[in-house]
Amino acid sequence: MQQPPAHAVAPAPAADPGKQAAALPVLKSCDRPVTKPALRFGDGAGFDHALKGKLRRSRTVVVDMDTPYAADHEAPLPLGAWLNEVKQSGGTVSVAPYCQKGRGFGGFFAKLFGGGPAEPYKAARRYDAVLHVDAVDQVVTQVEFAPRKAAR
Repeated sequence: MQQPPAHAVAPAPAADPGKQAAALPVLKSCDRPVTKPALRFGDGAGFDHALKGKLRRSRTVVVDMDTPYAADHEAPLPLGAWLNEVKQSGGTVSVAPYCQKGRGFGGFFAKLFGGGPAEPYKAARRYDAVLHVDAVDQVVTQVEFAPRKAAR
């Protein structure tokens, strides 16, 4: 299992600089936004079946990425096909940076969506998706599928 990303934090000044050779940076881990995700995405085997079952219950489903992917790249298959179905059916796929203020997502959405047959992913048609991006490392660590709110 992969450790959460670690980020360097400036160390506190030493009490007596003459007695300490070099101050090492203090590492601070950055917790993921959702502490108890419903699914884990590792190699994708069995993922379609598991996500389809969770989405049929019409509740929020958070997928934890065992191996986060770069925010400016397409989501790995089959996750990319699920996100594509959300978008193609009129839902939204948004980005929620956490950990530290994000800097420029630019053409993030241009490369985000992978294709694939639509029918196997139709359970996603009632959902919106939020990509939780570690703003420091610019990687997607969790994907949240939430039921769409009724249109007004």
